Amino acid sequence: MRSHQAGLVFLSLFLVILIFQPARATTICEIQAYNASGFSPLEGSRVTVTGVVTVPPGFFVPDFTSIFIRGLGSDSCGVNVFTFDPIPGLSLGDTLTVTGNVLEYAGAAGATTEVAELTGEIIVKNSNEFPEPNFMSTGAVGREEHEGMFVRVTGRVVSKDGLESIFLDDGSGQIEIHDRAGTFTTNTAWQELFLGDEVTATGVVSQYDFSPPYLSDYSIWPRSPEPPYEDVVGPRCIPDTVTTRVLLEITDINGDRSNIFCPECPRPDNKVFIRFNGPNGGRARLRIFDTSGRCVATLEDHITACGEVDFEWDGRNELLERLPMGLYHVVATATDPLTGDETEETVPIVIGRRLK
Repeated sequence: MRSHQAGLVFLSLFLVILIFQPARATTICEIQAYNASGFSPLEGSRVTVTGVVTVPPGFFVPDFTSIFIRGLGSDSCGVNVFTFDPIPGLSLGDTLTVTGNVLEYAGAAGATTEVAELTGEIIVKNSNEFPEPNFMSTGAVGREEHEGMFVRVTGRVVSKDGLESIFLDDGSGQIEIHDRAGTFTTNTAWQELFLGDEVTATGVVSQYDFSPPYLSDYSIWPRSPEPPYEDVVGPRCIPDTVTTRVLLEITDINGDRSNIFCPECPRPDNKVFIRFNGPNGGRARLRIFDTSGRCVATLEDHITACGEVDFEWDGRNELLERLPMGLYHVVATATDPLTGDETEETVPIVIGRRLK
């Protein structure tokens, strides 16, 4: 009997200690660490964390107070802070300190790491400075340690999913830019993005994964297309520059047509300006051939965005080697992304030499 009572006393003391155990001060990167299931090793722990607000309440979930913060200093990770009770006076760039539980929501709700069930004092330090994002390649974004992080990527549109999502790729892999807040679907710039358009997107990394291990299905949620955010920046098409075939023109520094230049001569005769245009979203190549038909330089090979492009050329190839004097041909080739038709235009050019 005494042994049983002693056991009850010990259990009661253990529960009291557990309930009143102080919160652990931690970094956001520690919270966003993960195990084989994609869950935080601090899941269920009571923590105190401090970060800078990258997304104020009301952007992604208007009916709830869902906030994203980024760590201080070298703690560049990000996390969602969730509470049903509004935090008054909280704005973008403010520093926020909260105490709460680390929770993982998985399955039907996707897979999200949150600091929720807030308790104790909430500290807000106001600031007028906007937080700077982490610049990343498109292929590097989709990793578990980046969930909740405030990032900026630049890539070309490789596909679209209705009006809600575009997919960007800078050559390192794709990332989805998902209009979670619904603020871009009525924005003209977002609607008029074409395949091949170069886009810079800024926002927080989210995850919507339905099955274990919860280590996939990442996207970037931009916040707003309007100032002070302007989180998706796309090209602006000028109607009279849109074309269905490649166009090519060579000029001097004054804009006058010129097919002769001298790289060794003093300015302004030591370079030419090659202006070319192609179908929006198509592959464009700008190459230099010698008189035997051999390609001696590839100046551009990329997916075109709308509008003319001026290439400043000093007579060197892509290895920065100067080509010998003589007659060459500048060849611009472009493929229409809708029809697959290829058009080509050739202009002769002479590389001269300075007379001694």
